[in-house]
This record gives sequence, C-alpha cells and structure tokens, in this order.
Amino acid sequence: MFPRTIALGDLHLVKETPRAVVDDFISLVKANAGSRIVIAGDLFDLSADHPGTSKQEALRRAFESLPEVQVCLRQHLDQAGELWLLAGNHDSALAEVGAEEMVGTALSLAPETRRRLRTSPWFLRDEGVHFEHGHLFDPDNATDHPLAADLRSLGVRFVEDFIAPTGAFRYLNANDGTPLKLLVSAFTWYKWRGPYVVFKYFDTAFRAVLSSGPFRNGGTDQELGRAREADFFANNVDDPSLRALLSLVARPTMSSLPETLSRLYLDRVAATCALMGGIGLFAAGKRKEAQWLLGLGGLAMGLSWALGHDRYGGSVPERLREGAQAIRAVTPTKLVVMGHAHREASDAGYANTGSFAFPRGAPGRPYLELSKGASTPIAERRYWAGT
Repeated sequence: MFPRTIALGDLHLVKETPRAVVDDFISLVKANAGSRIVIAGDLFDLSADHPGTSKQEALRRAFESLPEVQVCLRQHLDQAGELWLLAGNHDSALAEVGAEEMVGTALSLAPETRRRLRTSPWFLRDEGVHFEHGHLFDPDNATDHPLAADLRSLGVRFVEDFIAPTGAFRYLNANDGTPLKLLVSAFTWYKWRGPYVVFKYFDTAFRAVLSSGPFRNGGTDQELGRAREADFFANNVDDPSLRALLSLVARPTMSSLPETLSRLYLDRVAATCALMGGIGLFAAGKRKEAQWLLGLGGLAMGLSWALGHDRYGGSVPERLREGAQAIRAVTPTKLVVMGHAHREASDAGYANTGSFAFPRGAPGRPYLELSKGASTPIAERRYWAGT
C-alpha cells in the first residue's frame, strides 16, 4: 500500500536560517501528521555552517542548533509518521555508515520509533518511485563513487572555503552566473567587503585547481564506495537492475585539471590579464611586446568563449532531467523524484521538488504530494504558504 507521501528538498538549514523558513517547515510537517515525509537532500547545509568539522559532529550540531526542528521531527515519528532523509551534497554526513543511528540518537528516538526513520547515502525506492538528491548528475557536485563522499566536490569546496569564511551566503542560490556578473555582484551585495570576497573566490579557485586532476586521490572514494555496494543494494530493494545506476553518475569536475580550469573560467582570467598587460606595454611604448601579448590574449579569449560563454547556468536542471530519463531506462522505475537544482520540474516520469527555502518567486514554498495512480505513481505540485 503506497502511503500518503510528501516530498520536499533543499532547505539548507543553518543557525541563521530565516525564521519564516523554519516555521513554514515545521507547520508543513505538523499538517501532514502520520504521512511519509521525504527530504530529497540538503535538509542542512553542513558545508556552510560547520566547515572543517567531522561529519558526525556537524550533524549533531546541526540538530542542536535548531531544537524546534529536532522536536518537530521527533514528534512526527512518535505519531506514526515516517521520515526518509536522503544525503545531499551539502549534508553528506547522511552518507556516512551509521547515519541512521546518528539521526536516531540526535532525535532521541525510542527503538520502536526508529523503524519509521530511513536514511540513504544515495537513493531510496518504493512502489516504482525512485528518490534521490540529484547531485550525482552534476559534475561540480558529483562524488568519485555514489556511496562515498570523503573527497570534497568543487561545489562543497567553494561553500566551505569561500562562502563560509566570507559570509557571502547569497551565492548559495546564485552560483549559476558568469564571472563578470558574479564579480560585480560582490561589490553590489557586500560593498566595502567586496574586494575581500573577490580575493577569497580566487584563493579558493586556485586551491581547487591544485587539488584537481593528478593531485586528486579519487581512488580512495572509489574503494570505499565499492566496499559498500553489496550491503547497499541488498538493503535498498535487492534488484540486479539497480547496479546499472552506477554507470549513470557524472564524472566529478575536479577529476580533470583542464575541466576544473575551464569551469572556474581561469582561462578567461588569464586571457584578460594578458590583454590588460598588452595595453600596459603599449602605453609604456613597448609596441612589439604589446602586440604579441595582445595577440595571445585575444586568441586565448576567443578560445575561451568558444568553450562556452556560460558554462553552468541552466545546465544542472537539464542534467537532472536527463539523469531521470536514464534511471527509468535501466530500471523498472515509474517516477523519479529529485531535488538539488533549486528549480521545480514536472515532466512525465520525473518531478523535482524545487527548493523549499528558495522558492524563486513561486506562490509559496514548493513541495510534492505523491499518490498512487491507476498505473503509475503521481507527483502533484503543491505550494506551502504557512499557517
């Protein structure tokens, strides 16, 4: 019997989360007592709130910093409700071995209540519905193996090393712009702190480059992930077709040095520096040297633009949509539900929760209500406007 199911995602809860987000989440949970609530990843933003902290400790602190959420989830489970928590790229503590026990302890659940709690480092399935966060289809946030996340992805690295230290949290929901747009926004949003924000961006970018490609030990995550495969697939519907999902995930951007340089637009930065240097040499009367440098800068800029003016914006929602189609092609899945993109989607066989915390001008905070149709599960779009 398919239970009444509510799916939402990307709350990105931190200590400083606006009160309205927390209150709306709590009121939604209370309004759906006894139902199955699926959080499709990034319930917390551990990367922003607890950078450098061990994952288990970060998860404990996250619950303790929001006691009203802690109480609400415990009461939901005590009152016969179910809670499914999927690991996202920003709360990868839920991908750790023993995460379910960690959450049960954090919520002070009785043994009989813990049976209604489920966590997963990757996906959960029921009655033809496949739930996962979706970051594994995004190269900037994919891991070297779906069941291991010890190495930081490019996206998590920027949250921990750039956003958390600078307090530039507006970039959490505005990371899909071009370099010039993001550079200007640093001064528009952060005024006198703009130069520091820009410096930390480039500091993080160059450190990421020095940790990518041949400098990245992705083999460690692959070994850890492979060691967990047998138990994971046995515990999450022992279906041989599910192993085919291992071949669908994206290769992490940081596994390639050229791709990391390209994604961070550092080729365009180098081209701009060359052009500015050429102008400087021309002004200094060194015309021959200026011509060479301007020529190299112009060629480099042309090649950079040939690689794409915008190398990120709009690509993630499409990658997730294609990923959902691939999941349905290799497994008996009828409906795929994801989060991560922060953009709602409702297609045949695929639905994206959108971001509950960042509704992007929607009439309320987006979530999904799932039900069993005549031949296939149905995901109906809902908006929560609070109580």
